Amino acid sequence: MTRMADELGLLVWSEIPVYWRVDWANPETLATARTMLRENILRDRNRASIILWSVGNETPINDARNAFLRALIGDVRTLDDSRLVTAALLSGRKGNVSTIDDPLAADLDILAVNTYSGWYTPDALADVPNIEWRTTVAKPLIFSEFGADAQAGYHDAGAQPHKFSEEFQAEYYRQTLAMTAKVPFAVGLSPWLLKDFRSPRRQHPVFQQGWNRKGLISETGARKQAFHVLAEEYRRRAGSAR
Repeated sequence: MTRMADELGLLVWSEIPVYWRVDWANPETLATARTMLRENILRDRNRASIILWSVGNETPINDARNAFLRALIGDVRTLDDSRLVTAALLSGRKGNVSTIDDPLAADLDILAVNTYSGWYTPDALADVPNIEWRTTVAKPLIFSEFGADAQAGYHDAGAQPHKFSEEFQAEYYRQTLAMTAKVPFAVGLSPWLLKDFRSPRRQHPVFQQGWNRKGLISETGARKQAFHVLAEEYRRRAGSAR
């Protein structure tokens, strides 16, 4: 994959599977993570496509977790001091203000947050652009995941489109992009995800049935409406950069 990314000019966020809740206090777990990280970096550190090493994803804050991830951050800097280190952090929310106050933020080069406001939260999509983002450290931010499920071919063009419709997903993208545009320290974003894939955790009896439907493209290659929303945003950004 990284060889192909080199050839295509794609930028790669490279992350080992340290996510959610692992046994932070177990030295064997840390040893496994450090081995994975070392093997990953030694394999790919000469790849032109790699821009970020990530040490974790959506990990709840506690002292053992902080020490665990700081050990990994130290390993990154020892093995490859030419690239930036990051992690997808959790954030706190009060009203319409989201604050990135994770103590790990001070140890990272780039902050990252997965945002699903309007999908996993009760926010109306029209209210998503009003969400403010703040941080306790002056560092750039990447929205490392954002997305909403849609079953290709399912349409609801009403004033309040139903979740899992292509129209809902497309509007979710419009409003999340509008939110991002108001964050002065946001420097990047990545949709989750490009293409639907099988996932036994996704068990909605009608719209999922074992598939993660957050793809911009269905498993058969059909482009959903949100694909075109994001493609147009990329075209606009490319044009304004000239």
